[in-house]
Amino acid sequence: MKGLHLVHDVQDAQLHDRKHRNIGRVDGLVLEFQEGRPLRVATILVGGPIRDERIGRWVLGLTRLLRKFARMKSDGVSQIPFSAVREISHCVEVDVDGQTLESEHLERWLCENVVRRIPGSHGGKK
Repeated sequence: MKGLHLVHDVQDAQLHDRKHRNIGRVDGLVLEFQEGRPLRVATILVGGPIRDERIGRWVLGLTRLLRKFARMKSDGVSQIPFSAVREISHCVEVDVDGQTLESEHLERWLCENVVRRIPGSHGGKK
């Protein structure tokens, strides 16, 4: 790789897990500093308050309320080690199972408890 521009190539890029499923976007990056060495990307952050603040502060309050209502303990932030990155192209492919990520829990809860109760949300199935 001749170079990586974090803001252009990684930040806000679509994420795909090892089964090529869409698991969100890169919402944040954690950089690691070690004395005498250049900065390196240590972790990709997905979901939770990191995503919510980027969308709008009102979303932060809304998802906090939904998490409380759904009795979820975590803040919903998934941390993916940058070492799990397989490829960076039109998306960022990571070697993780997306269904196990914290960032997926609220979305799954919303689908199961809210969306499926909306008439027509089952693709025409009754």
